[in-house]
Amino acid sequence: MRSQLKRAFPFLRNANEKIWQEIEEFAIPKKFRKGEFFALEGDTCHYFPMILSGSIRVYKGGDTGKEITLYRIQAGECCILSAFCIMSQTPFSANAYVDEDVSAILIPAPVFRDWIHRHEIWRNFVFKVLFRFINEIIWKIESLAFQRVDERIASFLVNEFLREHKSVIQTTHSDIARELGTAREVVSRVLKGFEREKLIQLARGKIIILNHWDLRRHSHSRMLQLAN
Repeated sequence: MRSQLKRAFPFLRNANEKIWQEIEEFAIPKKFRKGEFFALEGDTCHYFPMILSGSIRVYKGGDTGKEITLYRIQAGECCILSAFCIMSQTPFSANAYVDEDVSAILIPAPVFRDWIHRHEIWRNFVFKVLFRFINEIIWKIESLAFQRVDERIASFLVNEFLREHKSVIQTTHSDIARELGTAREVVSRVLKGFEREKLIQLARGKIIILNHWDLRRHSHSRMLQLAN
């Protein structure tokens, strides 16, 4: 367990033997399969998850059936909403869906609260995760408030292109709609427009990036107008 945690969470390389003894005593290894729900809105948070591999999508859903992704938890990350839930002893405020098989370490809620009070290295880690989460949510709000849907879709495609380091993005129009909180029909219309401009090529279950530089300029155009 030590080697896995040190690889995924470098801050633990500086943990003393007392902390490691407590981790080995209380931490619970757990696997989640793709398609499972890690948590549902309204659940009580019994554990704080630390992800060793895989991916969990945390999202909000509306009465109309639309969804918007708040953030993803991947290897070396943890769920800050779980931390809020545990510290405030309130229900989980979103849904968490496993979109890639996950291997995780679960820290029981009472232990998590105790470590926040007693271990500075643990407290600093949680605060850094909180800072990243707040920045991510602020960026999400800004994109919803100040970017047109076509610019948000262009940003999504560019980010996926840069993250995967390849021109073929395995996704569907419905996936993008859920990610960005819009309708599938809107996504399809925008993507067909990008295809006419020869920025992308559409195929079943995937999108091929043909011109990521012009696509990137497209994603920033509205923000540049606001800045001027």
